Amino acid sequence: MNTTLDIILKSIKYLVIYGVPILGGLHTFCYAKSPKYYFFIMRIFSKWRDTTWQVNAEYILEDIGDAYQKIESILKEKYKNDGYKRTVNMKDKKVYEFGIFNCLIYDDFQSGDFSSKKFFIRISKLNVTLNTADEKLRELREFFNSVERILKPKYTGYNLDIHFKNGKNPFFGLMVQRLGKENISHFECVFPISSIISKNSGSDRNQHDMRIYKEKICINESSFDIIEETAKRALLFK
Repeated sequence: MNTTLDIILKSIKYLVIYGVPILGGLHTFCYAKSPKYYFFIMRIFSKWRDTTWQVNAEYILEDIGDAYQKIESILKEKYKNDGYKRTVNMKDKKVYEFGIFNCLIYDDFQSGDFSSKKFFIRISKLNVTLNTADEKLRELREFFNSVERILKPKYTGYNLDIHFKNGKNPFFGLMVQRLGKENISHFECVFPISSIISKNSGSDRNQHDMRIYKEKICINESSFDIIEETAKRALLFK
């Protein structure tokens, strides 16, 4: 009995003396050298739980025509029971509130282009947590897909800016952990999303990029479906 106990105690002793330092060293090495391991650890501790999003969409149409009315019909149908209201109603600019969204819609008369073909949608100050990100991405995708179906644009462009509160941008932290955040006044980096999350699929979507700044990440694409996929893979590891 004592022999068995001695063996167990010696095993624990050797584990503490040799195993813990080895595991600690391996963790430190992987945390510094492996982006996938870094984000695995960051995801566990949820250091980017609170974010603020801004979404911009640009469309080129044959003619603006009744585009405002068409989009308003989408909002009325989908959000009639969710606090839908129009707070600004100008000829070339309208603002809508529905659900948690604040949506500015305007055409290129605002920019002085006067082509009557460019049309813009901006959804700003959207507060999103780690737990609600999946739902908000899906809702945004459904909205923009409805807009594309009804407007049939010749060109589409989307931008998603994700601002991290209290300097908790994990992507910035990964890039500068050796330099120290206090030593950097401006930062910008572009890298493929596939570098932090691998996919078995051979889809060329794996090659799409993210742009990293000190306090936010930016994703620019011609399809919001790809925006959604990239954001999910970056934030939710899906």
